[in-house]
Amino acid sequence: MRTIRLSAMHQWGSNIGIGCALALVSAVALGGSGATGPGTATLIGVLIAVGVAAGVPHTFWLREEESGLTLVRMLVPRHYAWSEIRGLALEFHEEIETSGHEVILRLRLTDPPGLFWGPVLGRVDVTEDDRSRGFEPVALAELFAVFGRRGLPVEQPEFANAVLGLHGLPRLPPEPLRGVPVGPVPTAEEAYADAPGVEEEERRLAAWRTTEKSPPRKRREYLLRGAALSDRTAALAHEETVLAKAGQARFAAGRLTEHDGVTAADGEDARRYVRQQYLAWSRAATDRRRRRGGR
Repeated sequence: MRTIRLSAMHQWGSNIGIGCALALVSAVALGGSGATGPGTATLIGVLIAVGVAAGVPHTFWLREEESGLTLVRMLVPRHYAWSEIRGLALEFHEEIETSGHEVILRLRLTDPPGLFWGPVLGRVDVTEDDRSRGFEPVALAELFAVFGRRGLPVEQPEFANAVLGLHGLPRLPPEPLRGVPVGPVPTAEEAYADAPGVEEEERRLAAWRTTEKSPPRKRREYLLRGAALSDRTAALAHEETVLAKAGQARFAAGRLTEHDGVTAADGEDARRYVRQQYLAWSRAATDRRRRRGGR
């Protein structure tokens, strides 16, 4: 059983809000009770804010166990079985206000499928071109090593291998491609038998605003239904528009496969994946309605 301290990947300043809230409550309580003067109460409040902001990162750690990973955040543990973990997602982005670059690390879970959700494990500063700065904490290398030992994929393995090499740890094993699931492919009629009408679905999707901060299931559902709608439109297209509609359907299917982290083989139409996934999603939605006493 190995424990990885995540404090080096949690900037103390990000917790200043918690400290300020506690400091304000303490200062008001002390000042209101007359136990101390205003100046002393303010000083105590400042010390509380700084202490909490500096101490909270040390309440985060990750424990590797035979049955899975236990993530402890703010001293509260949450266990994830290995069967629930799909890999480690790395999300690079730039802070608009500071122009700083960082990578956010998340557990990538099997349900729902997708790239960028799951609990945040930490964040680390990177260079402007999203590369290692050459002095990342050893805890980050140990985190990558856990996923390497377990054969779980890590997004951006070049970055991970640079950090592993920095601390003298073995590189990640080559990652096999996760292909489109094999099995029977439903026809458009079978996959979309219970789908809303094309015009109705167009209106729903047009009114459905999806952003990077949307709930994970909603974001994937938007991509899935959009890809299914494009596939249906291509299947119903007239001869003069079928090529354009098919191209749009392939593009939408590609967005879904990219989001889910699957790769279609050369020459394989990703729309088969859309039909498989839509039929599974539609059946699951019907089962949920039945359990709730719906139609």
